[in-house]
Amino acid sequence: MDKKLKSILLLDDNLSTNFFHKKIIEKSNVADLVLEFRSGTNALKYLSQEGIEQPELILVDINMPVMNAWVFLDKFSKLKNDSKIKTTIILLSTSLSPADKERADAIPLIEHVLLKPLTKESILKVIENIIEKKTDERSIKI
Repeated sequence: MDKKLKSILLLDDNLSTNFFHKKIIEKSNVADLVLEFRSGTNALKYLSQEGIEQPELILVDINMPVMNAWVFLDKFSKLKNDSKIKTTIILLSTSLSPADKERADAIPLIEHVLLKPLTKESILKVIENIIEKKTDERSIKI
């Protein structure tokens, strides 16, 4: 892939899943930086810092203890940082329940829901869609 993202943030409470997804992303060569967090609280602390560049893609596990994806996204949407608007959010799940899909469809922040584990093909498709969307936005501004 010629183009890649500056950074991707992984949020999953499972250390092995984050490790595996990071390896898939690195082998796919689609991002300069892959950030890993195992709790929504720590991810929000990072994302709320002044002066950091927001990741272009956040991959969030739906079911996590303490703070699940729904709570994380509610708090993320309230962060006072305009650059988060450019962030694409994908939910990850081991089982795609109709209730989760319906709930995700009702939240404009969420781009897609994908089944875990990520594959090289699935992450390449996500990245292509993000890059294509950015290219379209630039074309409209001209």
